[in-house]
Amino acid sequence: MQNRVAAVALAAAIAAAWTGVCHAYFENALLSARTASLGGAFVALADDPSAAVDNPAGMAGIYAPSFLFTYQRPYGVAGLNEGFVAAVIPVRVVTLGAGWFHRGLDGALSEDRLTVSAARDLKRTSEDASLSVGVAVDVARVSASAGFDDAATAVGAGASVLLRPFAFIGIGYNARSLNQPDIDLVAGGGVTALRREQALGLSYYWQDRLTVTVETHESADGSWRPRGGFELQVSNHLALRGGIDGTRAAAGFGAGWHGVELDAAMRSHETLGASYLLSVRYSRPRPEVPYGTR
Repeated sequence: MQNRVAAVALAAAIAAAWTGVCHAYFENALLSARTASLGGAFVALADDPSAAVDNPAGMAGIYAPSFLFTYQRPYGVAGLNEGFVAAVIPVRVVTLGAGWFHRGLDGALSEDRLTVSAARDLKRTSEDASLSVGVAVDVARVSASAGFDDAATAVGAGASVLLRPFAFIGIGYNARSLNQPDIDLVAGGGVTALRREQALGLSYYWQDRLTVTVETHESADGSWRPRGGFELQVSNHLALRGGIDGTRAAAGFGAGWHGVELDAAMRSHETLGASYLLSVRYSRPRPEVPYGTR
């Protein structure tokens, strides 16, 4: 286990130094209200269905079918909307996931990205320490209108790692669009590369009451920017959250009952104003999984 930890740490350090500068669609896509309220820092948590995209390795710790739906009206702009749906389903030796993100401006722009992912534990102990890996394939479609006639598509690949050396520590890394595929939306107008997206993060859990998470992620210009947040479990059914991403503050809450979670978030922007997100999550109660069977 110690050799694997060292290998993962070395790989993460190399990946953190490997950056590129390129423009991309799908910039700043937030997939859930919970992630938004944590300042966007989720790669080291990866414990709900949005992990199918944000860190597929985390799906290995989801032991029952789980689903997520998110709706967002960015900055209150009429006609501009975003949505995300995801599902995670464990099977015999792997956990499978899928997610679909949509961003659209009525009659002017449409962006869609379908992600199919898989995860597997390399190691999991009875104390819930674990090392998990994940892979993903993205199919991206961009159109300058609401129709399909002028749409351009691209296919990208990604990989991720989630290490929990102790039950109260998480270390996550996720990379997407490793092949940096091109989208040629306007014939003869040149191509646009979907930029490589990377995030490296750390999370800490305190007595099942407080979770703190921080990460650094690659921005559109290839530079790395920190973000982070916290989640305070006020009661069995209510959690309060807050976070920051650069100069953008975020806050939100989550309320749950019998496997159904309702999450709401507000995220500020220094010039465009606030965005509001609403998510609904559902997870079946965790079944008893004998140690060593996955």
